[in-house]
Amino acid sequence: MASLKEVRTRIASIKSTRQITSAMKMVSSSKLLKAQRGIMGLRPYAASLMRMIENLNKELKPEEKSLFTLAGEGKKVLLVSVASNKGLCGTYNALVIKRTIDHIRHLEKKGFEVKLFLIGRKVEDFFKRREFPIFGMNHEVIEGVNYTDSSALASHFMKLFSENTFDRIDVVYNRFKNAVIQELLVEQFLPVPEVLTIEKLPEVSTKFNVEEPALILEPSRKEVAETMIPKFIQFNTYRILLDASASENGARMTAMQKATDNATELLKNLTLTYNKVRQAQITREIVEIVSGAEVFNE
Repeated sequence: MASLKEVRTRIASIKSTRQITSAMKMVSSSKLLKAQRGIMGLRPYAASLMRMIENLNKELKPEEKSLFTLAGEGKKVLLVSVASNKGLCGTYNALVIKRTIDHIRHLEKKGFEVKLFLIGRKVEDFFKRREFPIFGMNHEVIEGVNYTDSSALASHFMKLFSENTFDRIDVVYNRFKNAVIQELLVEQFLPVPEVLTIEKLPEVSTKFNVEEPALILEPSRKEVAETMIPKFIQFNTYRILLDASASENGARMTAMQKATDNATELLKNLTLTYNKVRQAQITREIVEIVSGAEVFNE
């Protein structure tokens, strides 16, 4: 059985760890609340914008379509993997890495040449050590997600696509559902798919069966497409990064809550052990005193 000093040392160590995990949980909770407000407020707009882009693509003739909706003829793919810069968020980064590797294998089987664009130092650490083909990185964009940095990143991707550096761009990221559940997705980023199914508008019940009217596009179909599609790509980049940020903080908050609970449970067991050791020591000392007294009485 461990000595009293060893048990006291362990209790002090676990108390210190519990204070740290509890503080980290509170910080993550605050960051999550901010990101959650952003992503939840964004989703109705995202749903409306996606439906608008879908309808726009249906109305356009082949010669009027935006460059960013036309599939490339080559086999070069840029895979964007969005994770986090820090750890202590459970299996969040590990699952992103696993899904990224699975998608690389899937694309390579189809004959595609895949290169990686990494967002998050944790995925960089993993893929650099294993010598995967890395095209680029941007770790700052996931820290304090904002529309300006997201738009700049989207413009970089659009330039790579328009210059035929890559014929397709896919992205692996977590879509936020709640603090406990994050949905890991692989989504085609460029070219913009004809059917966008990430966000859904709520169904509106009506007693009239009226078909949705055809769009009237001004000043011209082509000009509208050339303006709207790049704006949508910039917005979609912001939405993806905001989803990933909320998912990361949700995962970290959950992990720190579990760590705090485990530390509390361990403290209870150690306190019980400490009391048993102390009681045994007191009993042994009493027995020694009584035995010594009996020797003198004889």
